[in-house]
Amino acid sequence: MRILQLSDPHLVAADAAMVRERPALALLERALLEGQRERPDLLLISGDLCQDESWGGYVRLQRLLDRHVNVPVGLLPGNHDHPLLLKAVLGRRFCTAPAELIVQGTRLVLLNSHRSGCSAGWLGTHQLHWLQQRLADPVRRDLPLVVALHHPPVAIGHPVMDTMNLTDHHQLAAILQSHAALRAVVFGHIHQHWQGSWPQRPDVPLLGCPSTLRGFQCVQPCPLGRADDPGGRLLEIHNDGSLSHRVLRWSSC
Repeated sequence: MRILQLSDPHLVAADAAMVRERPALALLERALLEGQRERPDLLLISGDLCQDESWGGYVRLQRLLDRHVNVPVGLLPGNHDHPLLLKAVLGRRFCTAPAELIVQGTRLVLLNSHRSGCSAGWLGTHQLHWLQQRLADPVRRDLPLVVALHHPPVAIGHPVMDTMNLTDHHQLAAILQSHAALRAVVFGHIHQHWQGSWPQRPDVPLLGCPSTLRGFQCVQPCPLGRADDPGGRLLEIHNDGSLSHRVLRWSSC
């Protein structure tokens, strides 16, 4: 089972608008086309979907997905998003966080770390309780599990990004670290490749994803040596339940 993760496209309402000096809509379309070459079974876009939090930006995202994607789609709100507009425009066709998807025997749990008016992320008591209930389901608890959210669940060693971290990361870690079927926690927000782990679960990678728009100053070197290029990540759950993953990059022009 293959998950294509894209992140932080930062769309706006205008088709040809430049965001961070790059054409956001065209670059997301390029990412979708490049990603389809990997033959994913599921597409995850992990937040900061719409920079100006506009109805038009989400409509443009819907049109791109309708045109290029024929697999299940999971969408996460980031700090540069309007979760209600996101759900209103895309919620009938695609899966928006908080939610759970099961595709080819793998569970993907989507968490909403958006906090209105704040760049930092949080999950909140109700969502954490919902997560505990989902993971306790005896029918599904042995399925390989991937958890996705927008904000990093740990400090990544970046002076700016670490001030916009997930505020309730300790509670999240406590819930997930005891779950034997957990294979990875993936996130966006940081516009770069990053890989770490919790001390209690060194077997579970915590994986940051490059942006489809452009990179930020990187903490860890890009495995492909292309830190400023648009990119994404491919995760694969194998038949024995093990995980492999790799960074994807492509040209910005």
